Amino acid sequence: MAISDRKKREKNQRRQSIIAAAEKLFFTKGYETVSLNDIAKELHLGRSTLYLYFENKEELLFAIVLRGALILHKMVHDEVKNAGTAFEKLDSFRKAYYDFAQEYPDYLKYYNYLFSGRFDLDSINQTEYKIESIAQSKYYEEYKKLLEGNLGPNFPIPKFSAGEYLDKIVILRSELLNILCNALEQGKSEGTVRSDVNSAEATVLLTLIANSIDNLPPDLKLLLEKQQIGHEQFLMDVGQFIGYMVSNRKK
Repeated sequence: MAISDRKKREKNQRRQSIIAAAEKLFFTKGYETVSLNDIAKELHLGRSTLYLYFENKEELLFAIVLRGALILHKMVHDEVKNAGTAFEKLDSFRKAYYDFAQEYPDYLKYYNYLFSGRFDLDSINQTEYKIESIAQSKYYEEYKKLLEGNLGPNFPIPKFSAGEYLDKIVILRSELLNILCNALEQGKSEGTVRSDVNSAEATVLLTLIANSIDNLPPDLKLLLEKQQIGHEQFLMDVGQFIGYMVSNRKK
């Protein structure tokens, strides 16, 4: 192996170890309470070394959220691809999202946190990247291979800027929204979804419900517990309720 290739590999391994350490600390202590100094100490590195790999803490968080977004994207696609009817696709989507929430609750937490209003995403989107530069990036092919591979919590993430990480996350999120929207439009064609249902509005509502249902306030959890309604049962009941709202009951 050439010296330049070895150095490149070592640098990439160091990047992945930094992401892994940040992920561990964010998940256990919370993003707001963890500093770059904490991450550096976890790795026995100087803080200045971290700046060679990541510009700031936000960029690290976005890299971690991209990991989760890729896993969610793959789980949904794997579940939905074998579904036939519109309601089968909606059920498959809901199942994949539920499975993701159960298997990767911390990724879901920070995926939702990214879109909670805590970050000025419009500012990042406008000033830090151009999508054309991503398509021409030497990392883009590596990124596409990640989408096609067997993703897991420790797969490597290419080096992007904060804006590029965000762009990838938004693209993946948009594709998931399109699955819901297209399924509802398919249901209209099949006659199983009411023709007066606005697919975009229904998709937004479904997304808001999905994002909120795994972050119920304590008083709402207690209300369900008093009725002996578990989380999984609640998810199933909500799914049936949504189906009832949008379905063409004449069919």
